[in-house]
Amino acid sequence: MNYWIFQTNPEVYNIIEALRREVVETVNVKAHKDDIKVGDQFILWVTGKSSGCYALGEVLTEVGAWEENKEELKYWLAENTDADKVKVKITYNVHNRPIHKDRLNDYRFKNFKGGSRGSTFSATKSEFEGLVELIELDDVVYEPTDQYAIHHPQVKPYPLNMILYGPPGTGKTFNTINYALAIIENRRLEEVALESEEHREQVKIRFDEYTNKGQIAFITFHQSMAYEDFIEGIKPKTEGKQVVYEIEDGLFKKVCKKAMAQPSQPYVLIIDEINRGNIAAIFGELITLIETNKRLENQEALAVQLPYSKQPFSIPANLHIIGTMNTADRSVEALDTALRRRFTFIEVPPQPNKLTHNVENISLSKLLENINQRIEKLLDKDHLIGHSYFINIHTLEELKDAFDNQIIPLLQEYFYGDWGKIGLVLGKHFIKKKKPTTGRHTFADFYYEGMENFDEVIRYETTAKESWDEVAFLEIIGNK
Repeated sequence: MNYWIFQTNPEVYNIIEALRREVVETVNVKAHKDDIKVGDQFILWVTGKSSGCYALGEVLTEVGAWEENKEELKYWLAENTDADKVKVKITYNVHNRPIHKDRLNDYRFKNFKGGSRGSTFSATKSEFEGLVELIELDDVVYEPTDQYAIHHPQVKPYPLNMILYGPPGTGKTFNTINYALAIIENRRLEEVALESEEHREQVKIRFDEYTNKGQIAFITFHQSMAYEDFIEGIKPKTEGKQVVYEIEDGLFKKVCKKAMAQPSQPYVLIIDEINRGNIAAIFGELITLIETNKRLENQEALAVQLPYSKQPFSIPANLHIIGTMNTADRSVEALDTALRRRFTFIEVPPQPNKLTHNVENISLSKLLENINQRIEKLLDKDHLIGHSYFINIHTLEELKDAFDNQIIPLLQEYFYGDWGKIGLVLGKHFIKKKKPTTGRHTFADFYYEGMENFDEVIRYETTAKESWDEVAFLEIIGNK
């Protein structure tokens, strides 16, 4: 029996998702074609940012021009031009708990070839057995089925009620998708976040699939949102020429019913901008029932009678609620005490380190850092600016547009039009003193005592967008 390393590039073939879907049946072979035999064992190594061993398996056929199944083909991100493949059986599928190279630090892995240039390498029995030991040490793999080793990783439970909070543009809503998938797929958040960075489209496709099945629901709170919209209410309907009134379930009640029908399956309700609604009015008496120990199947479980349907109602223990809140609208401290006590709050701050590129000689990460340092000094950390405003900027014109259409209007809102403070944040290239208008002709024909003092008030305005050059932005950073 021989041992092999089959290596794949996730930018060409999203094998991690194919493993998650349990559709991997073939592997490309580019070297050692005459040496690979039926019954050989292999290590499936994935390259890239999150490189590591994602599966172990057994070779089922000689090397040949085998065709992938239709499900496998979905995960090729570029055309697969390699004709030679082997059919395989996955015996250890650890896509959600890979063994990364930094763990291969004992003598058995001294000459391990995973991560080298190429796609097919020889391995040793001790390397293969060493990986089996690491996998089983992680308590990942249980009894294998006909094709896959089914694993139920022991992921730390997620809070049933959580709120992601932070200033505008930090990716709160973006991250709810990662949290929702981590909860539903019983995976570590860090792992889903890494996958999201590399294959956001695939992550979003899965999110949409769960949404279409009803396992994830999404709603945005607003000032006119009411109990009748969210829980249940009486709604008018037309039957012929008559108007009749019926009790209609709101989104929250619908999701709870679905979750109750499938208690072994996690459900997620995402409430965007949760702090923009009147929480007490929207949740009503159910604000008590969302507590973990008041949910169904708990010793302290409670039920209430709903006011319209007069039916008893409880909240299932498999429903997770994820809210987002913009701290520029309202700080955590200003939230309803009942809400604060029942939710776990997770801060989502600006992350300048995600801005790894420059625009000409302008470091976007330094630009954001300096702007936020000044805002925090003048206001507080609730009113910072998130990295998402800069994430897709690649030219000076795009940067100028972002300042003109987003950054400066946001600062106007933060400082209530105090242009002097905005000037302290951005500098003289963006804010200038307004030329004063003097004399009685400024006002209507009317005498007002002290009106001459109005001429002494200093006013500011933005400079022309056309004048914002590279130097203007470099001076925000401190480079001239």
